[in-house]
Amino acid sequence: MRVSTKGRYALRVMLYLAEHYTFGYISVKDIAKEEDLSPKYVEQIMCKLTKASLIMAVRGAHGGYRLTNSPSHYSVGQIIKATESYTEFAPCANSDGGTCPRYKKCISADVWQLVQSTVEELLNNLTLTDLLRMQQNKLGTPSLYLTYLPHLKKID
Repeated sequence: MRVSTKGRYALRVMLYLAEHYTFGYISVKDIAKEEDLSPKYVEQIMCKLTKASLIMAVRGAHGGYRLTNSPSHYSVGQIIKATESYTEFAPCANSDGGTCPRYKKCISADVWQLVQSTVEELLNNLTLTDLLRMQQNKLGTPSLYLTYLPHLKKID
C-alpha cells in the first residue's frame, strides 16, 4: 500500500481538526497555515473528506470545517480510504486475486493478502484519539482535545 501525499496530508488535517474539535469551525486558511500546506491543496482534501461525510462545512465569514463526530469515531483506515483510490499492496492482495493468472498456485498472493489484512486491521483500529495520545507523548505537550475530554464526558 502506498499512501499518496493527499492521504498523508488528509490524516494531518483530520488530526488538526480533532485537536481543535471543541473550537467549532476552522478555516482552510488557518489549517493550511498551521500545517504548512497550500490552501488550495487543503481545499482539495476537504472536498474529499466532505464527500465521505467525515467533515462538514459552513460557508461565510465564520465558516470553515469541523469533524462530523468526535475524534474517537474516526479510524485512520476511514481517512485513507476517503482520499486514496488504490489501497492494495499488490494486485493479488484482494481475495479474488485480481488479474493475476497465477493466483491459484502462487503462494506470494497469500503473503500479500496477509500483509493487506494486517495493515487494514491496524489502520481500522487506530482512531484519531489514539493519534492525539501518540502526539501528546511524542511532543511532551498536553493535547488540547485530550485535556478538554474529561469535561466533555461530564456534560454528557
